[in-house]
Amino acid sequence: MAAAPESPRFVREKFHPLEIIPVFRRWPQSLLRDLVYTFIWSSLFGLGFFAVSVITSPHLPGMRAAGQMLLISNVIGFVIHGLFSMGGAVGCERWAKESGYWTKVAYFTLVPMLGVLVGFEIVSLILDQRLFTFVARPAVLVSIALTSLVISLVLSAIFFWRERSAKAEAEVAIERARVERIEREAASAHLRALQAQIEPHFLFNTLANVTSLVDPDPAKAKRMLESFIRFLRASLAATRAETTTLGDEAELIASYLDVLQVRMEGRLRYAIDLPQDLRGFQIAPMLVQPLVENAIRHGLEPKVEGGCVTVAARREGDRVRVEVSDTGVGFGAVTRGGGVGLTNIRERLRLLHDSRLEVAEAPGGGARVSFTIPA
Repeated sequence: MAAAPESPRFVREKFHPLEIIPVFRRWPQSLLRDLVYTFIWSSLFGLGFFAVSVITSPHLPGMRAAGQMLLISNVIGFVIHGLFSMGGAVGCERWAKESGYWTKVAYFTLVPMLGVLVGFEIVSLILDQRLFTFVARPAVLVSIALTSLVISLVLSAIFFWRERSAKAEAEVAIERARVERIEREAASAHLRALQAQIEPHFLFNTLANVTSLVDPDPAKAKRMLESFIRFLRASLAATRAETTTLGDEAELIASYLDVLQVRMEGRLRYAIDLPQDLRGFQIAPMLVQPLVENAIRHGLEPKVEGGCVTVAARREGDRVRVEVSDTGVGFGAVTRGGGVGLTNIRERLRLLHDSRLEVAEAPGGGARVSFTIPA
């Protein structure tokens, strides 16, 4: 009959008492829906009171009595609906909630009682009877008192149950958000720990390669060192940021692959296919580079002749797909060798973008790893 009052501690949707029945929660809240619900709710009350009268009355009530009870219950129901709606609009409900428990109890008790009295006054006019003459009859007085008591108790119980339920839902949502935040922080800490283990290995190998190239091939040593400096600069920026762009990630990957290209010579080729309109697209840092590293380590390095790594991004409707593919030894080796790295990426994708990692065989051999995130 009325929207439940909003708690000052949390925001929740408007609530109609009929929504205690699960099937009526399917339709979104609207004025028309609430009016239809109030009619159904009030008619159920009328039928309930008619059933009681059938059981308690020595004479079987006729259809005229049933019609009158439906009329009375609907008039009262819509009056209570209107009173609660006005109370919510002018802030009475919020004031009652903020003023303490007993004020709230009084509000949810007195509003239905007032609605019953006003409803009976309207019914008396419809039936062409003065209210005071109408209520002078003991049976009518008992009916008004009983109706008022039942409706007040039912509505108060429903609204207080709804408030407690909504508070519990809010607490669960807060706890879920806290757990997800902790999981995200744990995933980030795991990533930083993983980088701390990987980067020194990559650092020492690269410096050893530069040292071995200084005398026989200074130009190649210079190229490798320049690419390595770009990689360190981009990698340092990525580890300090909460978000990055596909353009920055592409620069990081290009510098990383340049270093490896010098080391692997003709065994490594690569291509980065990033449309200009996606260069500024934001993602979590270090999501793509570990996939490239995984493709090199478990796809191309075990293959004598090496191969090609391709990094691509494209729009797919309201999402962006990022894909890393290689022409290496194939799907089986990737799934066996990329355990820790791929598991970390999967977890970060789930927590940060509610996405999942897809691993499959690439056409023509090799492996393809991809994911999509909301655009």
